Amino acid sequence: MSHGSVEKCEPNMTPMLDLVLQLVMFFMLCANFIAEDVNATIKLPTALQARPLDKAEDRVIFLNVDKEGKVLPNTRGITVPLTNRIMVANYMKDQAAFDDGLKKRAAEKGKPEPPPSLVVLRAHEDCKYEKIANIMLGCQEAGFPRIQFRAIVGTSK
Repeated sequence: MSHGSVEKCEPNMTPMLDLVLQLVMFFMLCANFIAEDVNATIKLPTALQARPLDKAEDRVIFLNVDKEGKVLPNTRGITVPLTNRIMVANYMKDQAAFDDGLKKRAAEKGKPEPPPSLVVLRAHEDCKYEKIANIMLGCQEAGFPRIQFRAIVGTSK
């Protein structure tokens, strides 16, 4: 009797490891994009009722406002703090140009015109309402009438 070598049949793990690493990289990128819109120095106000952001929104512009009423820099175009209504309006007009491009592409494809982007104000709880009102005016002057506020759900002070 001759005893031959027994071959072990093991699956090729390379494609599976490749897929797992690609998924890890994808979720790391997603986490970075979400983190860009959130500023940890902003202490949001507490509200008894608050609803989460609608997932159906196509385009959302986040503005982080500190306690002095300045719109803080972010990685999406704001390089210096926006300190008044005119600066906010100018920044938002740049954002409106992107919205105009979306409308033009929708018209070329025969689709209905998309609504203006939603502006989400993440204002510090100690910011004066006068400052927030000026930021809202700047957004509206640039053509963004849809504005929402972020809050933390909890009990009032």
